[in-house]
Order: sequence, then structure tokens, then C-alpha cells
Amino acid sequence: MMLVEHKFGQNDYFVICAVLVSWGIFFFLPKVFSNQLTILIFLYSLTAAGLFDNSFGSEPFDFYDIMDGPAYTVMDIVVYFLYPPFSYLFLYIYKKFQIKDRYLVFFILSFTAVAIGVEWVYHSMGVFHYKNGNSIIYSVCTYLFIQSLLIVFYRFLRPNEQVK
Repeated sequence: MMLVEHKFGQNDYFVICAVLVSWGIFFFLPKVFSNQLTILIFLYSLTAAGLFDNSFGSEPFDFYDIMDGPAYTVMDIVVYFLYPPFSYLFLYIYKKFQIKDRYLVFFILSFTAVAIGVEWVYHSMGVFHYKNGNSIIYSVCTYLFIQSLLIVFYRFLRPNEQVK
């Protein structure tokens, strides 16, 4: 496992800026979840990202590389810090606007479109590199699944939540 960056390029600077912006948004938003639930949201997003990246980004599928190639570097780890604020924002909007079940499919589809847009920017900036026939369109299924499961996870935990 290689963790050393050999060359610090445009994609590295972009990821650092994206992490700062996304975490800035998180810290700017009013807190609507308990600390415990916030931690669980973050752990969910890190676990989901790690699971999908290690399943589809490595053998036998090897559909994409993150950052500068197949070897892990420090910046590959930093990329994972982009996921928790996005999941938090997703549930923040869900809770803040009290999305009803009849609008849930539209909400998830809308946020999937946003996620695809964000992924397109990351791909354009050299964060994701598709290979072996993969393209951004295949991420739609992943986002639909991950976001739907996040709603189920939140609904399961919500009855026990007490915001302080």
C-alpha cells in the first residue's frame, strides 16, 4: 500500500478545496440531528463509500481509479472526507423540508441528479477515472441505492433521536 504522493497536481488541490467547502457547509448549517446521529450518518457514508469503492474500483471489476491511479495515497483517503457532508446535507434537507412519502421518489431522484453532477465535476477535475467500460451513468444505480438505504437507516434511528 503506497501512501506517498509523488506529484501534487490539480486534482489534489481541487479535492482539498472541495473538502474545505463541503465541511464549511456542514459547519454552517444549523444542527438538526443529535451528535450521536450525526456520527452515525458520517459512519454510514464512509462505510458505503468504502464498500462500493473497494467492490467496484478493484478486482475483479476494476471500473475506476481514484485520483492518480490504482495505488492508495494520502489523497485517496482525503477523498473519503467528501462523502459525510453530502450525506448530512441529504438528510438535512429531508428533515428540514419534511419530505412526505409521496415526494420521496422525486427527492431521491433529484438528489441523485445532484450527485451525478458533482461526480461529473470530480471526474472532470481528475478525481475519478473510469475504465473497463464504466461511465458516470452507471453511478445512478449506486446513488439511488445508497440514498434510499440512508433514508431507511434514518427512519430506523429517528424514533430514538433527541436533538439537544
